[in-house]
Amino acid sequence: MSSTALQTAYKGLIQRGRLLADPHQATLITRLDQLQAELISSNHATFIPGRPTIPPNGLYIYGSVGTGKSRLMDLFASTLPAIVTRRRIHFHEFMMDVHSRLHVARSSPSYSGDPLIQIGRAIREESQVLAFDEFQVTDIADAMILARLFGSIWQHGGVMVSTSNRHPSNLYENGLNRDVVLPFIRQLQQQCEVWEIGGRQDYRRRTGQSVGVERDENFLGDGRAFRQKLELVLRGRRLKQVSIPVQGSRVLTIDAVVSERD
Repeated sequence: MSSTALQTAYKGLIQRGRLLADPHQATLITRLDQLQAELISSNHATFIPGRPTIPPNGLYIYGSVGTGKSRLMDLFASTLPAIVTRRRIHFHEFMMDVHSRLHVARSSPSYSGDPLIQIGRAIREESQVLAFDEFQVTDIADAMILARLFGSIWQHGGVMVSTSNRHPSNLYENGLNRDVVLPFIRQLQQQCEVWEIGGRQDYRRRTGQSVGVERDENFLGDGRAFRQKLELVLRGRRLKQVSIPVQGSRVLTIDAVVSERD
């Protein structure tokens, strides 16, 4: 049996030394592969009036930091065929976009009703699959709108695949008025399979183990040990200054790793 595009991409990263073979990741790749097949099948399903096509459940992937969740979700999103529209985005950035749309809707002279229903439908029309990285709820303003927003997205056939460091039941834990987010958490667990990716090895740190640096480095320094560690992590790639627009008119200039996208 031939490999799928997702399996081929995953194996290619291992062969090129960009990932280490990991049984937990391999099991998740198999599940993501199944979800891709389900999405393709639902898009090819014959339309029968009065019997809408039911999309597959999504996947909420959680686990320790550095276990490869984001990389595997990237592979999933990038290897979906064109027939399945998708949007891969950091969850915080997504919610900023939602609040921006909400502001525009409420500023409209024709504003009436709950704009979140229309925003959810518009988001679904733009993309069938929403691939979120770092799903977390830290803001009461987000917590208050999640149930209505995602209720609309799911009602209109949207599918969510996300990564997080927390189980859904721990989202917005100890947050102000946490009760407001509980209906969303119940929806999430109905609409998504909750998948814990095992493994405790932080692969982001693995390449630097032989350098002997035990403390975290948050800023670039001139120390020889740090430079050795950095070279191991970069693996021949280079740093380049990039400018990132942030809220308002501010621009943040940082050093970024320049690398081809796998």
